[in-house]
Formats: sequence, structure tokens, C-alpha cells
Amino acid sequence: MPSTRPRRPRADRQDRILAELRAQPSLRASQLARMLGVSHETIRRDLIDLDRRGLLRRTYGGAERPLRFEAPIAERRTMHVGARERIGARAATLLAPGHVVMLGSGATCWHAARQIAAACPQITAITNDHAVAEALCGGASSQIIALGGRLHPGERYVWGPQAIEELTRYRANWAILGASGIDALGAHDIDDHAAGICRRMIRQARRVAILADHSKFDQPALARIADWADVDLLITDTAPEGPLALTLAASRVGVIQSRAA
Repeated sequence: MPSTRPRRPRADRQDRILAELRAQPSLRASQLARMLGVSHETIRRDLIDLDRRGLLRRTYGGAERPLRFEAPIAERRTMHVGARERIGARAATLLAPGHVVMLGSGATCWHAARQIAAACPQITAITNDHAVAEALCGGASSQIIALGGRLHPGERYVWGPQAIEELTRYRANWAILGASGIDALGAHDIDDHAAGICRRMIRQARRVAILADHSKFDQPALARIADWADVDLLITDTAPEGPLALTLAASRVGVIQSRAA
């Protein structure tokens, strides 16, 4: 007998599908059809549309979360600016004169570098990102060590065996790193070369902070930067919820929420 439940508008239905995928990594089409009270064919069309838009990945009989992709670095620096500046400002409070910090690459680390340059005198900063190194130059009393290696032409960071070997020469009080996405499994990057640099920074540092605004929550990406057992702090703009929050608590990761004034 046909269902008597009212049909959900398409946009509302697709929002629900994406919300369910944020709560669990994969779903069956039959499960979604029952949940939403629509036909399997309707769900199939929804999944085709969402897959075409890059919001999920169709699988045989259902869908799963997509691996995260990112906009070019110049565009990312203009996204979530207020949140990232506040996150960067909070990260700067971790440092004291005489500290050594390793800073990763990417837009959030660039915002953090600008805040660190303004607020943290007499530190030593080590980075593989050319733009981050330039932003740090605002702190005239600090020492900046720019790693050598193979330059990524789009992202303007260096990677490869030379950069890894140079990192092994140093020890740091903190590694402060961004991420393309974070979920209950850890922090991730879309680029395995960048992730390799981050993993070495983690090994060379006494403590580790991950900087991630809310847009990175429950977003898997290609390469793992760190398991949560390797991380001391998550600095963010919004309190995590669900499996991510539970895993952070179980792993004893401190969560610092940097709110707007």
C-alpha cells in the first residue's frame, strides 16, 4: 500500500540526507527511503544530484561522505576570516618568549601567523609555508626558520625529503597545525605531501594544537595528519558535537572555543 506520509520538498529532503551522513559515514538508499517516506527512485535521483554537486559520493546501493576538496589558497584566506583570526589569536596565547613553534601550511595557519607576529615577541618559528613565513616577519624580534625542499606551485609550501630532514634537526615547544578536515578518526589533509610534513612536526614537538573552524567538522580527507591521541588541543570557533566530541573527550584533547566578542 502506498505511503500516506506527506512528501518532503526536495531541498529539505536533501538537507536531511546530508545531515544523516554527517552523523554516520555511509547510508543505504533503502534506509533513506524508509526514513524519508519516499520511493527508492526518488532517493536515487537525490543521490545522483548530491553526488554531481560534490556533497556526497554514490556507492552501490547508497552513499558515503565525500573526501574533502579545497578551494585555492588565495580564496581560502578570504573564507571564515573572523573565526580564523580569533582562532589564531587564541593560538598565539600558547606561546611565551623563548618558545620554539612549528607552524604548518594553509589559510588558518596564515591567519595564526599574523596574530603570532603581533602578539609573541622573542620566539623562534619554523615553517614550510612561504606565506606563513612572510606573515611572521611582522614580529621583528622573532627568529624565523623557513624550511627548504620541493615547492608546491599552487599552495606555496615546501615538502619532500629535504624538508623532513631539516625538521629532524629541531625541537619545538608547540606544533600548531591546520587541517583540511577533522572527524572522530583524527585530523586530515587533502594533500599527502602536506600531511607528511605535519606528521614530522608532531614528532618534533612537545605539544600539538590543531586549528580548525566549524566548516572542517566531520570532513574526512585523503591523508591523516594525526590521531587524537597525538593532539593536546583543538582550537575552534564552535563546540564539536556527536562522535567527534565524544572522541575528543575520550582522548583527553582540550577544546578551546574562541568566540566572537
